[in-house]
Amino acid sequence: MRKEKPVLVVGAGPAGSVCAWRLAREGVRVLLADRSSFPRPKLCGGALSGYGADLLVRCGMLLSIEVHDLASARHGIFSCFDDFRLLRTFCGKPEIRIVDRTFFDSFLYRRALEAGAEPLGEQEFTGFHPGGGAVFRSGLIVDFRRMVGADGANSTTRRRAYGKPRGSFGLCLETFVPLAPSVLERFAPLGFQAHFGLLPYGYGWVIPRLDDVCVGVGSFGSRSRPVEAAKALERLLEHLELGSRRNIQGAVVPTFRGSVLPGKGRVLLAGEAAGLCDRVSGEGIAHALESGLLAAEAILSGAGAWSAGARCVRQVKDSGFYRHLLYGRPFRKLAMKRLRESDRFQELYWRIIAGDSDYAVLLQRRRPMSFSAT
Repeated sequence: MRKEKPVLVVGAGPAGSVCAWRLAREGVRVLLADRSSFPRPKLCGGALSGYGADLLVRCGMLLSIEVHDLASARHGIFSCFDDFRLLRTFCGKPEIRIVDRTFFDSFLYRRALEAGAEPLGEQEFTGFHPGGGAVFRSGLIVDFRRMVGADGANSTTRRRAYGKPRGSFGLCLETFVPLAPSVLERFAPLGFQAHFGLLPYGYGWVIPRLDDVCVGVGSFGSRSRPVEAAKALERLLEHLELGSRRNIQGAVVPTFRGSVLPGKGRVLLAGEAAGLCDRVSGEGIAHALESGLLAAEAILSGAGAWSAGARCVRQVKDSGFYRHLLYGRPFRKLAMKRLRESDRFQELYWRIIAGDSDYAVLLQRRRPMSFSAT
């Protein structure tokens, strides 16, 4: 009998690895390709929301103790700033986990291989062969039954299968600053810091970890030139008295116009390749995990695509609206006023970031959320 063609997963980040793991566990032959070898660095603050952690445990990929051990820090303290002026500090639940993406991604990748996914090694996907197979830069051609593109914001799979996305990408810059324990202690009272006013439609973040602090800036709704982002990051580092000459990494994030694209038929998409990035916070790990599982379930059930009504899609769609209320004129000043004066407003904002709630809570009639200045 002719052996069934494999499922090809391009991109072995959280979306691709969880997808490959789910398929392999069900006995599907799945090939997992990534242009980089593991472990590899990944620009990301590493905020793993409660929803993302629950997904990993509920699907069976990780045990609760493994999720706990993967976290390099946990934060239940959240401080908001506007142009370096402290607005308010919130302390309470839920906590948010911070993972080191180099180690976290490698762990998920290994777990996928342990389940039976076959690694293709360092293979960069470049396009489709006229005969229907996937072509890699090395010259390798893989004939596949179905394919999942999980190859990031600037996804080659998406461009080759569905064309160039409309609009511009967001931009993030980030650096990690090693600190002695005595110096790191001075960041503890403020916890996870969000600095507004540094970039249009974006913010800066300060995330204390086990032995360093992650400092970054991102713009998620308006084109920002790299030089502007670099100046914003330099200002933030100087404000924190950490110096400005650091090893800085940059990356784009999908904030382009249009709805999330799950893909259809032979080629599905997941994670940032599908456009799944929160337009308010830039968060994407939980969305990547959920969409990777959804893509696997679509293949297992024979569905043409995974549901466009999934939670990750709703969150990204809603964030595209609420980013204007937080970052756009004339609402930005009102939003900063609410963050300064209202415990409840900051708590709801934190709950959304931490994955304990969604944007719909801001419209609940029982507890209406107003951006009014009064």
